[in-house]
Amino acid sequence: MPDISLTFPDGAKRAVPRGTTGLDVAKSVSPSLAKRTVAMSLDGKLADLAAPIKSDASITFLPRDDADALALIRHDAAHVMAEAVQELYPGTQVTIGPVIDNGFYYDFARDEPFTPDDLPKIEAKMAEIIARDRPFACEVVDRSAAKAIFKKKGEAFKLELIDAIPERDEVKLYSQGDWLDLCRGPHMTSTGKVGKGFKLLKIAGAYWRGDSTKPMLQRIYGTAWASEDDLKAYLYQLEEAERRDHRRLGREMDLFHFQEEAPGAVFWHAKGWALFTALIGYMRRR
Repeated sequence: MPDISLTFPDGAKRAVPRGTTGLDVAKSVSPSLAKRTVAMSLDGKLADLAAPIKSDASITFLPRDDADALALIRHDAAHVMAEAVQELYPGTQVTIGPVIDNGFYYDFARDEPFTPDDLPKIEAKMAEIIARDRPFACEVVDRSAAKAIFKKKGEAFKLELIDAIPERDEVKLYSQGDWLDLCRGPHMTSTGKVGKGFKLLKIAGAYWRGDSTKPMLQRIYGTAWASEDDLKAYLYQLEEAERRDHRRLGREMDLFHFQEEAPGAVFWHAKGWALFTALIGYMRRR
């Protein structure tokens, strides 16, 4: 088979055998590049670093602190969390687990509710899985085969997700050791690349597919960063924001309160109303 041509960010070109992986290319450039690289971009699109490169492309290697690589860290952390939950709580179904601003979440179907006391246990199990450093491996499978796998596992929500994948799209399964999930990818090379800069934050309820007529699921939110220092800085920001939260200040300073019966409506107390009217008066004078 003919070689393929890769173009690097500086414009340099290199011919490599078809099927060479991005990790192979990084190693051939320098061991240090391969060590600090967690992801690659082909023609501007993120791709599995360990996957074979199939055609000519512009290639960019991404370090941990790159914004696109940070999204992959969070994506992989969500998969690690899902594996941890199923190890700790057998019978739990995993549904969807996207990356969001500053973190990730995963929705679970479980009869017994999670509690805040469960979060440290899940974090500890995540650390175990990360330490195992199992590679992420992608397999494209037939739809019927994918449905058979998840039906056997008792993952009814995954069957619905497979049905929702457009016919033109591939059905991909990503495994990390013995655990696997339905996922479009891409991923980093292994669970170890998630690192130690992660923390689970809170538990919430969420309807399946955002539809109130469908089952209520349990959502676990987390955050993940390129380093433990970045995580500490983010958690500090959250603490400072909590200290300055207007809902908390209004309650503690006896200015106003909110009620579940009237979302978004402010119920003023005497001191709060006096401050509000004084502010309005000042604005009118100005």
